[in-house]
Amino acid sequence: MGLKDKFAESFARSKTMSGPEKKANEIMGKLLMKKAILPLIIMFAVVIIGSISKINGWIIFGLNIAIAVATYFYIKKAGDKYQNFKPYVGNLISLEKKGKKEYVAIIKQGKLPVKLHIAHGGEDLEHVRKNQLVQISYNPDEKIAILVNKQ
Repeated sequence: MGLKDKFAESFARSKTMSGPEKKANEIMGKLLMKKAILPLIIMFAVVIIGSISKINGWIIFGLNIAIAVATYFYIKKAGDKYQNFKPYVGNLISLEKKGKKEYVAIIKQGKLPVKLHIAHGGEDLEHVRKNQLVQISYNPDEKIAILVNKQ
């Protein structure tokens, strides 16, 4: 499969995504971009320090390639952590705002209430009434909540 085919497939998939999928991709993309900033700064620092101290250009290039490869595996491993979503379906009992974007939601799933600590994606739950039936995909590792459906 060529690069053109991969791009076409990715573009077609992005056009057919539902709202929650787009929201999840947006949140995960922002979080991964935050993790990618530090390696980019290190790469620029290597170029600047290397040029100031008159290091051979091939050595600088090799260091930047090594940093890029390490960054790829770091981002890939971090991206895998963002894929562990667990579905929760139940009535939203309460939603408490703890910080600027941090929330604590209590959902009654069956007979037991479930307490979800949300760091990303809790803004959608502000528009949900109490005791309204909701379906949430939640990632407990990174505390990401995506509102899938409300009834």
